[in-house]
Amino acid sequence: MNKKTNRLLIVILAILLCLPAQTAFALTVIQPIEPIEITNPDLITDPILITPYQSGHGTIKAVPIYRSYRGGERYGVHYYTMNQSNHDQLVNVYGLSDDGIAGYLSPVPLPYTTALWHMQKSGTDSYFAFGQADREYVIGTYNFVDCGILGYAVPLSDTSHGNAQMHSWYKGDVQVSEFDVWNADHYYHQQVYYIGSPYTYEGPRFRIWSGENVLQEINVTYPNGGEILTGGTTVDVKWKTLIPGGKISLYYTLNPSDGWAKIADNLENTGSYSWTVPNSATSKAIVEARWTYNGIDANCYDQSDKYVTVKAGTTSIINWKLTVKPIAWTALMAPAAPTALAAGSDSIQVQPMLFWSDNSSNETAFVIERKAEGGSYAQLTQANPGQTSFVDTRALKGIRYYYRVKAINGQVSSGYSNEAAAAVYEEPLLLQADPDPVAPSGAVMMQFVLNNSTYLVNGETRTMDVSPVSLNGRTMMPVRFVADPLGAITKWDPDDKKVTVTMGSKVLELWIGNPVAKINGVNTPIDPSNANVMPIIISSRTMLPMRFVTEALGCTVEWIPEGSIIKVHFEGNYLDPQPEPPM
Repeated sequence: MNKKTNRLLIVILAILLCLPAQTAFALTVIQPIEPIEITNPDLITDPILITPYQSGHGTIKAVPIYRSYRGGERYGVHYYTMNQSNHDQLVNVYGLSDDGIAGYLSPVPLPYTTALWHMQKSGTDSYFAFGQADREYVIGTYNFVDCGILGYAVPLSDTSHGNAQMHSWYKGDVQVSEFDVWNADHYYHQQVYYIGSPYTYEGPRFRIWSGENVLQEINVTYPNGGEILTGGTTVDVKWKTLIPGGKISLYYTLNPSDGWAKIADNLENTGSYSWTVPNSATSKAIVEARWTYNGIDANCYDQSDKYVTVKAGTTSIINWKLTVKPIAWTALMAPAAPTALAAGSDSIQVQPMLFWSDNSSNETAFVIERKAEGGSYAQLTQANPGQTSFVDTRALKGIRYYYRVKAINGQVSSGYSNEAAAAVYEEPLLLQADPDPVAPSGAVMMQFVLNNSTYLVNGETRTMDVSPVSLNGRTMMPVRFVADPLGAITKWDPDDKKVTVTMGSKVLELWIGNPVAKINGVNTPIDPSNANVMPIIISSRTMLPMRFVTEALGCTVEWIPEGSIIKVHFEGNYLDPQPEPPM
């Protein structure tokens, strides 16, 4: 080796020793370092020097319908929800059985879907109304209550979408003996099999999905990363979607830490849009495309897979500044709209309780809005991210409220959930008239009809404001309309939620929500075979188990299945209550 060569090697070694640590790392790759800012993309020779990049991508997937089961062979009913936390509460807190997943629905409307309403009757029988016409029919014909939109399904005739069918079975109110009823129930499942009596197979109802299928997806195809664009020139931003239709919004950033700017929004989904590239040099440009339908941003979006380089054009370089208010990185990604909003409108509620399904993972809060009947919506409060329930402690008695919920993420928000209604009932009215009824001198014959407010007392037609109903396999009715004709005295204790019925030497004590009563101070199960039978409040009326009360007061009861008629006969003397026969 000659002296000239030796001198060259020494110079090279000296240069290597004097290089910055980042360059040494690039050559040796021995330990991680903090990324450096590259101000001139023309000088980039090693991709290791560029800040690591993760592309953002969000899709719309089908979500499950959770099914749970309460009761035994005779009294069992199924409950459905798309709120997993609500389902877990039913199973883990209230002791219902986890009955699997009925099927999968779209959480948001798509061009080919139809709204699926969750309808309910008597607090037990769930029905899925497919479309507005079906919803209105079951409300008007069968007195079902609208619990809001459960999700979105596909008509049976559309075989291009949805890879499964939702089938239904029905069990009506089956009368076995007096006051012994099998609760009405709809059963839904995506597969056909034999359930058994008393269920009747009704056939397929609509199309759904068999799993968490991707229903809509968008992908940016150009510029998708690695391209070198020239500022001031026009390029076609291109994208593809899984299904056609909807609207497209386009955004870009020249540096994610600086924020985002809008290219265009509410574009037709044509797959291409001409964009004039900003004339500012950068090595960190990103393009984002978002898909919406009917104004609902379900967080279906895609970003360039890698950074895009922008070189300065022929004009002088302009340092890039946002011409709009910077949008935070996370704020640009609108969360998916919550669904399956339900208000705790059961008969015992003191304060409305809301439940909804959280369909996003990037919300910063939920906005809960409320309006009184006939009024306008206004924000009630905000719930924390991930929260899926809320109790309205500010609801006033006697007012029917309507609620809706949306998710927000910084400066952007989702669409609204479905609307749900609830009311806080007044304290039950037990003694509107005749606070001290007079005991009858002779026999008393009363006749009632399920779901009918008209009744007879010794042949005289009378009217009550709340009809007798079948609930949990037993007839429930307003206590005063049975007690008053018998001369019994009813009293209400609002503190203990207790009803006291006194007739002669007989004293009955019953508590709202308690399956155990007292007869002359002795604890007595209302229904030994069914712990779900207990007093409740419906529309400001105390509803008591009719058979238990009337027989405890010395009456005999006759059930006539034809016409769902209940006859109550009192002989005119205070008899000891008859023992409760086994069910």
